[in-house]
Amino acid sequence: MNSLLCGLRSELLRYFSGYSVLGILAFSGLVPWFVANFLGWPQNSDRLQAADNVGIFWAVAASIAPVATFAGSYLVTRESYYGTIRRSVVASGAMSVFRAKYVAALAVGMGTALAGIVVWGGSVVFALAPTTREQLLAPESLGAFGAVVLASSLGALWGCSLGWIIQHYYATTILTLLIPLAIELPLMANAPEVARWLPSGALAGVVSLPMEGLLEPVAAFLIFVAWTLIAGVGALWVVRRREL
Repeated sequence: MNSLLCGLRSELLRYFSGYSVLGILAFSGLVPWFVANFLGWPQNSDRLQAADNVGIFWAVAASIAPVATFAGSYLVTRESYYGTIRRSVVASGAMSVFRAKYVAALAVGMGTALAGIVVWGGSVVFALAPTTREQLLAPESLGAFGAVVLASSLGALWGCSLGWIIQHYYATTILTLLIPLAIELPLMANAPEVARWLPSGALAGVVSLPMEGLLEPVAAFLIFVAWTLIAGVGALWVVRRREL
């Protein structure tokens, strides 16, 4: 347990060193901002009921999950990019580093979700009507809030696995950020019967994104856990077989 805690501390210190984390923080607020503006919200919020506006808020907040996926992958790809991952493995052992990065990914995923909600949410909440703000901060919103944090945490674990498997900063960035937003999101709108089985479609189901054809939260959670387990097994195989 002590070695895991030391490893976690090292991973988080490494993650927060430098200016890159500021870029991830900015993206956690910018991505939902772009999605909201694409929907014309909250500019059109005065034409909607308070409950509808609350639903849109949490649906847009779910777009933080791809950023959390990238953040999880960054724990691995940062070291791959700078060529320090082999040194970490030699110093601490492959499995110790492997476990520490996954625990750190879980923490980073939760942190990314919270940061995105605060940064983006704080920028739009005052544009909403008082009744909407009250419902948004009411205990009934805790379920949606928890779903966004859960989706981001799962996404970060998925991203960490992709980072281990690919170990290439730019390729992993495309896979974690661009493909979900540029390919899987349009698929959710046009072919949900396919998209719901994909990682982003499963995460959308976890947060109950208001789109037709997605799986129910429990089923979507199980599908994404299956994706995460498959990727985790692949990552473990890579760590044990590949010369880092």
